[in-house]
This record gives sequence, structure tokens and C-alpha cells, in this order.
Amino acid sequence: MIVNAGKDEIAVSYVAVNYRTIKVGTGGDDTAASQTKLDSIITQTNGSELTKTVIPSVIGSQLTWTVSFTGTELGTQGVAELGIFHSTSDKLLSRVTFANTGVVPSTDTVTFQITLEVN
Repeated sequence: MIVNAGKDEIAVSYVAVNYRTIKVGTGGDDTAASQTKLDSIITQTNGSELTKTVIPSVIGSQLTWTVSFTGTELGTQGVAELGIFHSTSDKLLSRVTFANTGVVPSTDTVTFQITLEVN
């Protein structure tokens, strides 16, 4: 069993420091523990993956990432999955799927808030 102080330390000193890259995609199938990437990541017009860097807020052993994307960034396919990745090794920490947002108008913004607890 990891005690509360240990969980808090892992959340603050490891997870919050290393997992700051957020990616979104259009895939919507179930997530498996063996998964290493998003099913269908959204790419930018230059071909690079659409990513945002977010420093999570931490309360005890609970971390919260809040990230916003504009309709222009997302394109015309909507979003149905989000992943939190290691900032330098690109290892997937967590992936969530949800009903596709549908097209987000270019002047609108969609904000996601993901909360994870080290337990």
C-alpha cells in the first residue's frame, strides 16, 4: 500500500512534472491498458500532431489538466479522444474517449478538463 504522503509525492514530483503534453483525436474505441497512442490523432495543416502543453494543477494526489482548442485547430472532424503524454518520451499516461464533439465552429473554443488521482 502506498501511503498518502507517498501518493502526494508521486503526483507532485513525477506525474505533474513529466506528463504535460495533451493530444486529441477522432478515434472512439475502448481504451486498453496496453495502448501506447491515440487511435486517430488530429494533425495540423503542416502535418505535425496537434499538441498542447499543460501544467496540471495538483491537490494532494489529484491532478487536473485543463486544455482548450479552437475550432480552427480541430478542423472539421470533431474530437472523440484525448490523451495525456510524457513531455519528452511521448509515453501515454491516460486516454479517454467520449462522444464526438462534432464540428466546432472556427471562432469557438472547446475546453477539456481531465482529473486523475494517484491511488
